[in-house]
Amino acid sequence: MTRIFNDPLLNIARFFIVLVMAIFVVALLAIIIALPAIGMYNSQVIAALAEDGAPAAALWAIVALMLLAAAVISLCWLFLRHMKRIIDTVAAGDPFVPENADRLRAMGWLVLIIYLIGIPLGAIAMWMASVTEGADIRFTGDLGGGGIVLCLTLFILARVFRKGTEMREELEGTI
Repeated sequence: MTRIFNDPLLNIARFFIVLVMAIFVVALLAIIIALPAIGMYNSQVIAALAEDGAPAAALWAIVALMLLAAAVISLCWLFLRHMKRIIDTVAAGDPFVPENADRLRAMGWLVLIIYLIGIPLGAIAMWMASVTEGADIRFTGDLGGGGIVLCLTLFILARVFRKGTEMREELEGTI
């Protein structure tokens, strides 16, 4: 297959994905650094929370939020890695490979897991907003249906890619 070198959309997409992946790595490193810091300075954190009217249990809610956020960031990074690899196959001129069907299916599962993690993450954030009087915490609690629609779309596209790959292999075998 021919390689596509000068497709500006692919180049922009690849650049954007790599940039966002780097931002996710930085965010994950920040959480990894912040978690032990919270443990070391937990009395100061609890005192700061008490100033905002939050109970001491809010410390554990913050830790849980950070762990859930780290999980979501990691899963989003994996999602983007799959997307970048699909873009690379498009740039190479051969997107209908079995690996892309596997990648799309994996991306569907990642979206579903991220969506499900959003449920406890939202519940904890809503609890934090309700127990913290002085802090300016805003959370809409909106999970929306977009995640489910994206998940279903990715699963369907995975089947389309799988079938397209099979059809191409059958066609090449008959020629």
